[in-house]
Amino acid sequence: KNTPPNVKLLAFNTLVRPKLEYASVVWDPFTKKDINKLERVQRRAVRFIYDKFKRSDSPSSLMQINKIELLQERRQIARLKFLSLLANDKLSINRYAYLKPIATRQTRHHQPHSLTPYFARTNLFKFSFFPRTINDWNSLPTESLPSSYLMTA
Repeated sequence: KNTPPNVKLLAFNTLVRPKLEYASVVWDPFTKKDINKLERVQRRAVRFIYDKFKRSDSPSSLMQINKIELLQERRQIARLKFLSLLANDKLSINRYAYLKPIATRQTRHHQPHSLTPYFARTNLFKFSFFPRTINDWNSLPTESLPSSYLMTA
């Protein structure tokens, strides 16, 4: 009760959040139900950190005020970082087995960093790492990426 919020936040960031994000690059949930289960843990923690337990206290506004990102956003950023490491040969995985630059000319919808999307017939595959992350990657604006992120053949 007497612990300052910054200490509680540090404890959450070092002890709880790593458990919630462990291997999230590969198991990132896609159903609202599963996403909400994870976000609920963080919302409860935010209420505890700032001692705001009333129904009128909004964990979402507390998170915005204190610049605490949603876990879903953090997982998406982690997936994109992992894909950029793979695309730039920073991992000992053959990128050509999984990533292929898009084979069309540059247009509004196909930027120099675009990758060929995977065709997915089922949701299980559609929301797995490569199809989902490549779609997110292709929707990034080119201006937001450093030139080192552009995949070269």
